[in-house]
Amino acid sequence: MILRAALLVTAGIAALTVLFGPDHLRSAQAVFEVGPADPLHVSTDARRVSIYGVMYPGRFNRADGDQAQFHVLAWQGGRAPHALIETPVDDLVFHDALLAIGARPGNALPSEAWTHRHRSESTAPHRTVSGSRLAVSISWRDTGRSGLHTVPLDAVLRAVTPAAASAVWTFGGNRDRWWNRLPAGARPGCLLCAYSCPSGKVSNRSASIADYVARTVRFRADADRLPPDGTPVRVRFALLA
Repeated sequence: MILRAALLVTAGIAALTVLFGPDHLRSAQAVFEVGPADPLHVSTDARRVSIYGVMYPGRFNRADGDQAQFHVLAWQGGRAPHALIETPVDDLVFHDALLAIGARPGNALPSEAWTHRHRSESTAPHRTVSGSRLAVSISWRDTGRSGLHTVPLDAVLRAVTPAAASAVWTFGGNRDRWWNRLPAGARPGCLLCAYSCPSGKVSNRSASIADYVARTVRFRADADRLPPDGTPVRVRFALLA
């Protein structure tokens, strides 16, 4: 499993190099502490995990159909084509990195939370994720000044419906799902979801799949505050409890 994950990350790095060019990516590595050559950084002392990715706020907002505006951070080898941020880091590797900093997975949300999402008689889609809480921030290189521009994820992923409560980012776990044993590319690969998700390793405890289907809670990326599509970013997860 470790060897396979390493190969997947390496393949993602090669794809990013072709897309953005080596100079752009080397500068991202120097500024972020993470980059295409080292896209995952784990600090057990600081109890935080940093992920390298590429942001697409315009694409995220324009997406339509099933799973639109659902995935916030996704493994680029998975099946989440409209994610706000893509990363070469496999979601299963990310799960184990969170364990390494002491985070506790809830592993309590049934898969029926998603598969029963259109069944009005089912209570599963109304359930929400449990586990350790995390603070999530996004950083990108500020071209107008030296260093990074860093914002909490909640400041740039805006709820556009009045029923939405503040996001509570929670380590749901979900590593042992059957789809995580499928070949590469056949599983979702979601690291971070905007709603309580039975696949996402981290997701939002304050919004359920039922909220998503009924459209009582909807999120949009704040394109006025975020950089344009294709911008390298760092996503940092800090353990709260």
